This record gives sequence, C-alpha cells and structure tokens, in this order.
Amino acid sequence: MQPILANLIFDAYRTSSFINQVIVLLLVALSIYTLWLIVGKLSDIKIIDRLNTKFSRQYRGRAHPSQLFVEAQGKFAPGIPMASIYSEVMKEFMSIMRKRGIQETDFVSWQPGAMGTAISETEMASLRAVAEGNLSEQILFIESKMSVLATCVTTAPSLGLFGTVYGVMESFMAMAQSGSALMVKAVAPGISGALLTTVAGLAIAIPAGLFYNHIGDKVRSTTVKVENFTDELVSDIARLHVIPTEGKV
Repeated sequence: MQPILANLIFDAYRTSSFINQVIVLLLVALSIYTLWLIVGKLSDIKIIDRLNTKFSRQYRGRAHPSQLFVEAQGKFAPGIPMASIYSEVMKEFMSIMRKRGIQETDFVSWQPGAMGTAISETEMASLRAVAEGNLSEQILFIESKMSVLATCVTTAPSLGLFGTVYGVMESFMAMAQSGSALMVKAVAPGISGALLTTVAGLAIAIPAGLFYNHIGDKVRSTTVKVENFTDELVSDIARLHVIPTEGKV
C-alpha cells in the first residue's frame, strides 16, 4: 500500500507544472516549519507551567508576600511569568515601605498573623496597576507564536487550493487550444498533479489545526493560573496592609 501511495504522489508531482511543483515544495517547507512551531510551543508551555508551579510553591511557603523577594534579593530567573509579575509588584511595594522608613530586611522575621504598616487605597491601587500591567505583558509572552501558528494553519489549504486552481486552469487551457475533446487523456495527468497541492495543503492544515486547538487550551490554562496568582498576590498584600475604614459606606 505504501509503495503504491508513494508512486502515486511521485507521479502526480512529476506531471505537475513548474508552478505547482514550486507550491508543493513550499508546502513541504511550511509543514516542517509548522511542526517546529508546534513542538517548540508545547515545550515552552510545559517549561513555563513547571517553573510557575515551582515558584508558586516557594511563594506560598512564606509568612509575608515579600519574604521570597528579600531572600532572592529581588533576582529571579527569566521566563517565569509569575516571578516577573511578583518582582515588579514587590519593587513597588518596597518603594512604598521605604517611604515609611521600613527596609526589606524588616520582613525577614515576619510572624504569621501579624498586621503590617497600613498603606492607603491609592497606594494599593498603584500596586494593582503594576500587577495588571505586568500581567498583560506576561500573557503576551505566554501567547507568543500562536498567531504565527494560526497563520500556518490557514495558509496551507489556501496555498494548496491556489495550486489546484492554477493547475486545472492550465490543463483546460491546453485542452481548449488543442481543439479536441480527445485531449482529456493527455491533460488528465496534469489535473492529477494539480490536485496534489490541495492534498498537501489539507495534510498540513488538518493535524496542525488539531494541535493548534490543543495548544490553545494549554495556553488558556496557563494564563488562568497566572491571573489567579496575580489576584492572590494583590489580595495577600491588601489583607496584611490595608486596614478597613470603620463605618465606611
């Protein structure tokens, strides 16, 4: 079965016009590039999830949100969305604390259940703005290459269809110029070669589309986890440093 299929593909390619042969080669190159994108993106998401999980465990093992920042001296490995958001929020938080004469080292001995120096709603809003701004940047980082992959998925069948339409048009023009309907047998191989581009385009687009949806689900899952961590971080700071106003309506 496989040798027969290979012979059919080879014969169809051999009888194709030069333009169609070029399109088939472009589709082969596109399939390799698409496969590279798929493998790379799946690997990237897996690494990001692993690093995010490790970081969130480190963060939740401290009595105060800033303790991990102090221990790491504000330095975290690149490529960790949660760490990037955390670092920027902590820089803003420490800036607020220094205005009150409180240094980073003062949080090392923080005890569970203690309440921190109060910060205003305006300062808390500033922290939320920093968190949301960096969250948007990290979402773009997580979703990187997805638009390129989507372009590959939509381009492959379109390029294949263009090759088929061009090949069929070329074959019928040759038939019309011959002035004889008996030329069908002569132009049939050319039409077969033209249809090869559509087959090649669909062979790329169908699996690529399935993988695109699979990767999209993973990207959304990762994005939700980062969003939840951001909300948790801001809430932890507010819980320890924002004192509710009594009788406020």
